[in-house]
Amino acid sequence: MISQSRYHELLKILSEHAHLYYVLDTPVISDFEYDQLYRQVAEFEETFPLLSDLNSPTRRIGGKSSAKLESYAHIQKLPSLGNVFDAIELRAFYDRVLKALPQEIIIFTVEPKIDGLAVALHYRDGQFKVGATRGDGYSGENVTQNLRTIRSLPLTLTSTETIEVRGEVFMRKSVFETFKDQFANPRNAAAGALRQLDSKVTASRKLDIFIYQGLYSGITTHHELLTYLKELGLPVVPDVQRCETFSDIQEACQTILNNKESYDWGIDGAVIKVDEKKWQDELGFTSKSPRWAIAYKFETEKAITTLTNIIVQVGRTGVLTPVAVLEPVQLSGVSVHRATLHNQEDILRKGVLIGDRVLVQRAGEVIPEIIKSFETFSHSRAFEMPPHCPECQTPVLHVPEEVAIRCPNFDCPAQIKGRIFHYASRKAMDIEGLGDKLVEQLVDSGLVHSLPDLYRISMETWTSLDRMAQKSAQNIYDELEKSKTKLFSKFLFGLGIPFIGERTAQLLAQVFPDMKTLLSASYEALLNVPEIGEKIAAILTQTLSAPSFQDMINDLTELGLSPKSDAVLATGKLSGSTFLFTGTLSHRTRTEAEKAVVEQGGKIISAVSANLTYLIVGDSPGSKVNKAKAINQKAGKSIIQILSEDEWVALL
Repeated sequence: MISQSRYHELLKILSEHAHLYYVLDTPVISDFEYDQLYRQVAEFEETFPLLSDLNSPTRRIGGKSSAKLESYAHIQKLPSLGNVFDAIELRAFYDRVLKALPQEIIIFTVEPKIDGLAVALHYRDGQFKVGATRGDGYSGENVTQNLRTIRSLPLTLTSTETIEVRGEVFMRKSVFETFKDQFANPRNAAAGALRQLDSKVTASRKLDIFIYQGLYSGITTHHELLTYLKELGLPVVPDVQRCETFSDIQEACQTILNNKESYDWGIDGAVIKVDEKKWQDELGFTSKSPRWAIAYKFETEKAITTLTNIIVQVGRTGVLTPVAVLEPVQLSGVSVHRATLHNQEDILRKGVLIGDRVLVQRAGEVIPEIIKSFETFSHSRAFEMPPHCPECQTPVLHVPEEVAIRCPNFDCPAQIKGRIFHYASRKAMDIEGLGDKLVEQLVDSGLVHSLPDLYRISMETWTSLDRMAQKSAQNIYDELEKSKTKLFSKFLFGLGIPFIGERTAQLLAQVFPDMKTLLSASYEALLNVPEIGEKIAAILTQTLSAPSFQDMINDLTELGLSPKSDAVLATGKLSGSTFLFTGTLSHRTRTEAEKAVVEQGGKIISAVSANLTYLIVGDSPGSKVNKAKAINQKAGKSIIQILSEDEWVALL
């Protein structure tokens, strides 16, 4: 039996050989020799389990199954990139950057855009600790155990660095060949594998990863940072090029496009970034994406097939959407048999007739769409939107200021199904087991006409449904009972109010702790919520004041729904304090800063007043500073504490 010191020496040796094999593709020992060293480590751990290292290579085979992936709140937001699709749009991005910065010559980097699943990885003292999916940018799913199964990802860095890195998890094309009968494409296969509840299943899928970013303050350029990450033993995205002119950027993008088929992984474009970190900070972020980076999406694969029919689907808001039924055709490794047509105007603009041969592409290599008619025949015929809803036969409504045609019947079965699908979805009330087929059965049988009806179904009725065993019925019943106390933000999002997405629901829940408070909110009070504009405030006021909506809420309350206040999760050292930011922040975006305050129990307000506790001042602040000073002077004391960004970070 080897000694403990030899055990730790072997861990280091095996880590080095794994890096040579999986990352650099330059193995220096045979598989047999590696296995002999691996066996010694495994035998030591079996004999002395309490002395085994958390990041031992034996841990890559996968741990115990979990009941559900846990949520993980990102320390800093993982933004998605904006997209451009041609040289003109790319040039516009380039010109915007140059116009916004004082420097005449700006260096950019260009790198392949890996078609995978974005993740954030945290190393502490050189050891891999936790990893999560991007999710909505603010929180994702904790997939640490599944990430540990990726052979190219080092569990121990070459230095005792504490760092967060971002990367793309993917499945190599060569690996996908063994799974192509089970999945549509490598990206779907990778996404499904990374979200497995059993990491042993993930390990069997042989995933890979490339790192494209690191949050590290000691290095001044993106290119230098990637070099450092590579020195730490991380598998960095390949073929990164530095460019000084727009022509250089175009040439680098063309090189990546030319090499697209030679890569053993899917790419769907190139990513262009400003190299200097200080210029990245100067440019900052929009609400969705960085101003210093863009994704140049390559032209998608196209094919010609026959449009055999156009059917109409009815969504949860009553909008009628035409859907193209196609003769199946292969696009980017996927068999496409349906495509979106958006609305009647879209069909007319594209000149599409039923029976035509049409040109089809996968938009962003995800959603199939018809580009135009390629060939029309004598038997081709025009499509017209039906005068009645195909689901409930109610005459449709065309609102003059809208392109959409709607079914005005709130009790339309298709709308009821759509609302329940949305209510039960993972990002809303997350009611496991309430899938499409079951919802269709509930609505078609007349058991459910509205959300409250879900909670009226008895255990006896659940067990009487088709293909519903006693255990399944009990699980659904328990899930519905559990949903009665979900977070208020989840409940609010699940109601499907127009324009109230997941993020907006969270913002509202931070200000209004329950439905009673929200129902009594004025239009002006809604406008004071961060990121809520006039359009959202108006539609919210209209919805909240509608008698039918209020009846539904009263009904749900009587049935026992009592969502938990999000504020319960926001207790912390800042509880009872109010905050307001002014000027440009250098460490975080405004949204990230406000989120950090709320997570510590603080509250964001929209104007300077005597109710303000802290005013955080960034670069180029506005008049809020003078207003705060005036209030303090009038009060004869500092009732508003005016802090710099660094002082605020220290306070956190």
